[in-house]
Amino acid sequence: MSKEINILKSAEDYINNHDVEKSVEELFIEFRKIVDLHIEFEKYLKENKLNQNLEKMQRSKRLLAKRKLFAEWYLVTTQNELDTKVVFIDLSEFTFASKRTIQKDLSSEATV
Repeated sequence: MSKEINILKSAEDYINNHDVEKSVEELFIEFRKIVDLHIEFEKYLKENKLNQNLEKMQRSKRLLAKRKLFAEWYLVTTQNELDTKVVFIDLSEFTFASKRTIQKDLSSEATV
């Protein structure tokens, strides 16, 4: 028997516990944006046959390569809509990596 989850209550608890300055609605809108970006990025990987190379890598290298690809893709996708600083903040939040790590991913310093 599965336990029923009250997602609104869970979102409110998360906001209160982590001092998030967003409403439940704003949190769900942000989550939906992240889900949509994930779907769009996975489609990009398939269309460009990048998944085949990623699947051959060890897990840790694959995750780093995928994060770098996502950062590059998101930067190109949003370059006409968002300021670069906002893009770095978004990428940092989406990937749970620091802005400095994202900058390294997008520079020639990143090695995979």
